[in-house]
Amino acid sequence: MPAKKKTTVRARGKIKASKARKTVAPVMRKNLDPGWAWDDRLPLVQGKKIGNTILVSGQIAYDSNGNLVGEGDMKAQTRQVFANIKSILESAGSGLKDIVKINTYITDASKFMDMLAVRTEIFGDEPPASTAVVVAALAFPGLLVEIEAMAITGA
Repeated sequence: MPAKKKTTVRARGKIKASKARKTVAPVMRKNLDPGWAWDDRLPLVQGKKIGNTILVSGQIAYDSNGNLVGEGDMKAQTRQVFANIKSILESAGSGLKDIVKINTYITDASKFMDMLAVRTEIFGDEPPASTAVVVAALAFPGLLVEIEAMAITGA
């Protein structure tokens, strides 16, 4: 509902009250679902588009059928993660080129450079702002990497 603002105006010694209305267009919000069946049992969305901003939930190395890709292989898992991010962005009419920020969680610091190598394959000389954190474990067994992303379209 638009906010109402009451203003007071002084005109020739008299005080007049006027009502001004501020109208704000609603921001479009949309849940993003790339159509994977494996995540239907989980209380989450893979992404959310709010206006021209897309927030991609942490992506893991599961294929569209819910199978782990690249067990024990950081590069293979990172490639699958970015493939998943790409699918979610495409469901919102966007792409990897629109990513402005990523947060990466890895379970093995010794494989950090492997993750970076794949990230360089994806972004080349135009990487997004990023954070990387080493964690003890991720949500499901066998996962080595999880990445969440923020993209801005039409910028």
